[in-house]
Amino acid sequence: MYIFGYLKELLTISTAVSVEISQEHSSREGPASCLDSNPTSVVIWHGMGDTYNSTGMQAVKTILEDEIPNVFVHSVYLDVDETKDQKLSILGDLNTQIRGVCDQLNSIPELENGFNAVGFSQGGLFLRSAMELCGLPIKTLITYGSPHNGVTDLPPCPEGNWLCKRRNSILKKQIYNEKVQNSVVQAQYFRDVYNFEKYLENSAFLKFVNNEFIRDTDYVNNFTKLEKLVMVMFSKDDMLVPKETAWFCDLDPDSGEIIPFNETSSFQDDLIGIRTLYEQNKIDFLTISDSHMKIDEGHLRFIAKKYFH
Repeated sequence: MYIFGYLKELLTISTAVSVEISQEHSSREGPASCLDSNPTSVVIWHGMGDTYNSTGMQAVKTILEDEIPNVFVHSVYLDVDETKDQKLSILGDLNTQIRGVCDQLNSIPELENGFNAVGFSQGGLFLRSAMELCGLPIKTLITYGSPHNGVTDLPPCPEGNWLCKRRNSILKKQIYNEKVQNSVVQAQYFRDVYNFEKYLENSAFLKFVNNEFIRDTDYVNNFTKLEKLVMVMFSKDDMLVPKETAWFCDLDPDSGEIIPFNETSSFQDDLIGIRTLYEQNKIDFLTISDSHMKIDEGHLRFIAKKYFH
């Protein structure tokens, strides 16, 4: 009963996570600059509550195809049935799901020589995790508002909404319940810095892909094959807590202050190779001055021109 209630709550907020493409600032001069007859393919992975074939994902695909003529674009799915695909973005075992996606991508001929990738919200974390787990040949990885270092709280409640705050308090107490960890996607990247030992003891996913529990050198070797990692943060993010997790920052449980990227334990100890990439000048930090997943068309075109040509 509890898990069902938890999922119901997630479903009520899931539509807010879908990518919204605005055409504001989308004008550009001249034809697309990429004339390569065989450009590098692109894989995209949607976020929570979205689907692989939604209006937003179709718009992303169209923009990339327009900006990069002859490009092959594949949208990751967990099920070809869109309704099921949406549900599986909320309900499921992430380790099983990601390995299934690895099989999916490895079966596509257009991707066998390597590909670029764009992950939206949790889709960015999952693409990075898939590269670590399966050695996917990703060249450039773009992540928009992705919870790389997990989330420390549920989406914030409106000011004065005591019922929402009480609900969140109850839900957080059950976040590391074994059944929840094995079935609720968002719980699997919940990283409670205020109860860090409990996180390390009970996390079913994030502690492994972030190499915080047992350091797997294969993950490091696979991840550091990236040519470029671009992490985009939304400065007015209203879903990720803290929003700086999109830049792989951390939260100090004592002061409540953000720990800068290069002062986190992940960076200092190079747990997954993030320091290696940084020192090789392979990481870019970008900001969008808007709320979660509000992306204008011009930004997507900028990403395609700068990183995919």
